[in-house]
Amino acid sequence: MSAPGPQLPLPLAHRAAQGREDFLVSDSNAVAVTWIDRWPDWPQPVAVLVGPAGSGKSHLADVWRSKARALPCEAQALRKEDVPELLATKALVVENLHQLRDPEALFHLLNFARETGAFLLLTSAESPAALHFPLPDLMSRLNAAPTVQLHAPDEMLLLQLIAKHFADRGVHATPTMLEYISNRIDRSAHAARDVVQRIDMHALSHGKRLNMSVIRDVLNAPADAG
Repeated sequence: MSAPGPQLPLPLAHRAAQGREDFLVSDSNAVAVTWIDRWPDWPQPVAVLVGPAGSGKSHLADVWRSKARALPCEAQALRKEDVPELLATKALVVENLHQLRDPEALFHLLNFARETGAFLLLTSAESPAALHFPLPDLMSRLNAAPTVQLHAPDEMLLLQLIAKHFADRGVHATPTMLEYISNRIDRSAHAARDVVQRIDMHALSHGKRLNMSVIRDVLNAPADAG
């Protein structure tokens, strides 16, 4: 009789901690965090968070959204006729400005926000000046808005992110484990989250506790394995 193979882990619900107290601060994001923390004491009612994928823009935007009771909106879905409803709470997060499809809708949003005293937080992978929207007045407004840069996680932040994702899953990783992992993945929040998920799922499916052998199995596996 053959030995049973690895078991598939049950798809248990997993909720990452996403509050302000869970947002890890380092030199790569400290300025942006300070800017969010000082709201509503902003010099202008519009701010732009700019950073590469995995830099923490969405997490920080969620922190502000909770604090300001703002509604969420994807830039590519923004429509002029939806603007009054989107600003019902006098605060709005517009994610992924670089994917905007309707510049006139954004210009209307900025005007309506100014008229009603609403706050806007925009996120983008590119600076407003690099977006080159065809409306000069819109570009002027965006370029005048304070732009806060987030950078890819530095070494210390990457270690903290990996440790946090393990802790969110109720798993303790030693400093040796954390350093081993961080030296072998891309420097992004997405990579940290993804590798922890893969390691944890591998450990669960084989009925093992987290150890260096489990970590090596995952990190040394072919890219198309599984």
